Amino acid sequence: MNDETGKRAGQIRALNPSTDLRAIADLIEMCFIDTIDEDGLDYIRYLRKLASDNNSLYLGLGRPQHTFAPIQGFVYEVEGRIVGNLSMIPFHKNGDFVYLIANVAVHPEFRRQRIAFDLTARALKYAREKSAKSTWLQVRDDNPPAIDLYTQMGFVERCRRSTYTIKSRKRWTELHGKEIKVRKRKDSEWEKQKSLLQVFYPEDIRWNVGLREKRLLPGFWHGLSRFLSGMSITNISIYHGNKLLGFASLERTTLYADNLWIVAEDNHDDEVISAAVPYLRSSTINTRPLSINYPVGRGERAFTDLGFEKNHTLIWMEETIIPPGFSLK
Repeated sequence: MNDETGKRAGQIRALNPSTDLRAIADLIEMCFIDTIDEDGLDYIRYLRKLASDNNSLYLGLGRPQHTFAPIQGFVYEVEGRIVGNLSMIPFHKNGDFVYLIANVAVHPEFRRQRIAFDLTARALKYAREKSAKSTWLQVRDDNPPAIDLYTQMGFVERCRRSTYTIKSRKRWTELHGKEIKVRKRKDSEWEKQKSLLQVFYPEDIRWNVGLREKRLLPGFWHGLSRFLSGMSITNISIYHGNKLLGFASLERTTLYADNLWIVAEDNHDDEVISAAVPYLRSSTINTRPLSINYPVGRGERAFTDLGFEKNHTLIWMEETIIPPGFSLK
């Protein structure tokens, strides 16, 4: 791909994984030092590790894009110095090929010069060239300038999600009253959990939050398959008397935190969260940090009371790519 020269004394070019990763890691860390979470720090460490190990590099731009290739994107360079970055992550979303724009960072000395705008415009152009169905991005709800920028560029808000993490390693006793009962999920309850998962983790976001529904499937053979693949899942149901309130699934990972998936009937989020989390924490010896992605406006009080920290609330935005020659008449 040829370099593209902008109006200022700089240029946009494709990211070069063999030479740029260390500078990009430094730029991302500088720009987001006050808001970055543990996953973000892990990603920075990952970039620096790749920078020191060229044999581990993924394919960059200009190669087939229908495979997972996370180290892709564009940089803005001034006199050989990288002062802007934009990452492009290819995904398959419900069978459609899409891109996620991430890590849009501009050095403080070069802000308010339309560099983020130009990088994003170049990314959208590239996505069209690769016949992507649409392009997505996530922006913090406390960043109005960025929200305005992306709105002006044609991005439309699709949803808002909050992510919480609890780092405490203490093992709790159950914090709910005797009227709340927690038990292992029955196989017959799967269809109900599945329907609630569709509400809490709809298809529009599932491709990116890491939920793989098949990992939660009931039955001996599914459990055996998880065991043989080294996967550990705990599924529980929460009841008030004979009334089912919701479900929780704990998925152990090799990442910084284990994944927690909680779903609840309307108006019962706090009860389900307050029962499920202590139960899961008290039933395992290795109380690793837990992370959960949850709909905005639901369960926040319960998470706070249990000691979770809100990492951020992200607005999910999409720009739909209209194929050349297609008319909206």
